[in-house]
Amino acid sequence: MSLRDPPYEPPSVSELQEFLLADRRPTGHVNQVWPNVYIGNEAAARDKGALHSLGITHIVNAAHGPPAPGNGPCFYVNTGPRFYRDMNVDYYGVEADDATNFILSPYFYPTARYIRAALAMGGRVFVHCLMGVSRSATLVLAFLMITEGLRLQEAVAAVRPHRDICPNPGFLLQLRCLDMSLERERRRKRQAQALGHLAEQGETPSLTELREILWTNRKPVGSVNEVWPKLYIGDESVARDKTRLSSLGVTHVLNAAAGQHRINTGQTFYTDIEVVYHGVEAADHPEFNLQPFFNSAAQFIDSALKENGQKVLVHCAMGVSRSGALVLAYLMIHQGLTLAEAIVAVRLCRDIGPNSGFLEQLRKLELGLHTQSRQT
Repeated sequence: MSLRDPPYEPPSVSELQEFLLADRRPTGHVNQVWPNVYIGNEAAARDKGALHSLGITHIVNAAHGPPAPGNGPCFYVNTGPRFYRDMNVDYYGVEADDATNFILSPYFYPTARYIRAALAMGGRVFVHCLMGVSRSATLVLAFLMITEGLRLQEAVAAVRPHRDICPNPGFLLQLRCLDMSLERERRRKRQAQALGHLAEQGETPSLTELREILWTNRKPVGSVNEVWPKLYIGDESVARDKTRLSSLGVTHVLNAAAGQHRINTGQTFYTDIEVVYHGVEAADHPEFNLQPFFNSAAQFIDSALKENGQKVLVHCAMGVSRSGALVLAYLMIHQGLTLAEAIVAVRLCRDIGPNSGFLEQLRKLELGLHTQSRQT
């Protein structure tokens, strides 16, 4: 079986604009674009009678903001919760400009959660801006992508028959980025399910399958991540940051890149923060035999985690290959996980990537553990 999905590329901004601007027709003040979700303009937002007749219970104002000073043009809709105080309506304001350089994406997830919660309680949601075309439409499209699992093109196709919308090019670009991010997450879940299926069948994935799942749909990693309860994988920077280690509560450090010409910390480096140190002098090279260190490293981690309040950092230079391999070995030896299950568990929290030599050694470890379990 293959764990690689065909590549997905969302429509370009120009393609989306071409679709949105084709065969346009006049749009009314308010339209239902999804079950119990409406998009409209300022006139509809201020028409309490119309809102009441539609049964609106929640309002998202994507043009929330103060009135324009003097007699100048106003690009906001200055309603707010006080405007609706005589109605049984919940109000949510998003202070957004309809400008190509305005970053609307930080509001995508909070607004989607608000709409989802409103619908879950049987409500009806009215999302509006000034014209009901750009800002409000963008937030509804993001909701459909995040909550309903639609791709960007599918979300646009779902809304367009009910209302003419046209997010500005900057918003379309941000929606494309959201689309690609959500697609990466969907792929990761599908691949995790595929690996889980292999684990259920008791099969050891091939080296090619392991490389595919580890090296596709990757995300940038931070300096440190908790990948198992009280077990962290990190890079050299966090290993040398004693303040950070103390704030994390790390009590044990396993250096998978120990050595005079690698990360030469050692027990003395941590004497002032009471950390127990274990070093493995390993090179991140496919020909390096890491397998002799699997049991001792796994035992170090297991002994620490069995003590109350202890936390372990396993690190190498980048927190990707050597440290990742040793953590996988621990999960296989002491937690009873298959290699596939261990990879799934760790990748949910951090993108690791043991080199091909280490992956083959982990496959051999799994075969050896299978043999032992059959004999007992």
